[in-house]
Amino acid sequence: MKVKFTLALLVLVLLFAAPNALARNPNLADEFQVNLYSARVVEIVEEREIHGTTVQTVRIRILNRDLRDTEATITNTLVGTPQDIHLRPGTRISVHMELDHDGEPAFFFNGYDRANALLILFLIFTVCILVLGRVKGLRALLALIATILLILFGLVPLLLRGYNPIILSILTCVIAAILIFAICYGINKKSISAVIGVAGGLFVAGIIAYLFGVFANITGFASGDAQMLQYLPGGYRFDFRGMLFAGIIIGALGAVTDVAISIASPLAEIKARNPEVTNKELIESGLNIGKDIMGSMVNTLVLAYTGGALATILIFIGFEAGFNEILNLESISTEIVRALAGSIGLLFAMPFTIAAFIFLSGKGVRGDEKTNKNQETDSD
Repeated sequence: MKVKFTLALLVLVLLFAAPNALARNPNLADEFQVNLYSARVVEIVEEREIHGTTVQTVRIRILNRDLRDTEATITNTLVGTPQDIHLRPGTRISVHMELDHDGEPAFFFNGYDRANALLILFLIFTVCILVLGRVKGLRALLALIATILLILFGLVPLLLRGYNPIILSILTCVIAAILIFAICYGINKKSISAVIGVAGGLFVAGIIAYLFGVFANITGFASGDAQMLQYLPGGYRFDFRGMLFAGIIIGALGAVTDVAISIASPLAEIKARNPEVTNKELIESGLNIGKDIMGSMVNTLVLAYTGGALATILIFIGFEAGFNEILNLESISTEIVRALAGSIGLLFAMPFTIAAFIFLSGKGVRGDEKTNKNQETDSD
């Protein structure tokens, strides 16, 4: 009961701390404030061709509560590219408002309003995880929400304040792992050894990413988003290379936690069914389990990062660039370091988890599977 109360209190604190964390960054509000509104296209007033460019004059109706049913006219320019958005009556769009010289609001087309579609998708995901997982599904959902809040309102504000991104990301991921395992599995030898395995694996991934990032002269400016950070108002100074390595560590968190708990859970089951099992047998069992999941987890990371660089790869293969030329691109080199450093961290999470579980079993840590039996039966 105390564990459940503590975890529930922790989630509530995170939820209530989120708005305060946003309020602590006044620089953006003062220097770069954008008022976005949802709107629906009422009618196309005019559509004309001007020197090969199509210009739509569109009447819209604002949907937000403070300006609900306010109507305005905007223009939409189509230049003949795949990025063009051809507006039609009924289309839900996003607009931003600025004040003109007379102090009157003027609206400008921003793009499609995708909030409703994403909200519906999240609701479908929530229903699926609750229906299929029941109590365990609810715990997984709470762990996901807590992790997202931790990153958005813990990691991000501290990065903006100039703290070391590598140390910060490792600490954030360890805290996230503690939240995930404690909420989903309770506090026991299984979850504690998994947290230690995650911490060890991510630490190794961070070292590998840093060493080979420096060795390969990766600057962290490969992505357009990183370059845009230079123009962020508020006088922020970023360690772009450190932020790249922090992203590698965070990106590996999901796969590393999966590996750690996939090893710790069967070891706990073996120990519970056969208390006389030797440490050597536990090591052999843990390594055999790790070998079975190694291939799929490594592929998960490599394919995920390959998918992120797929467009870049297609461009250079389409232009028949040489293999060496493709490898020397910083965007490709970055993804290779991401995939391999994360995979190495994933591999090292296995021995760290096994060693931690054997050590905790020898110390007789309370809170093993038997003491958490009530939690497991609740999930059924």
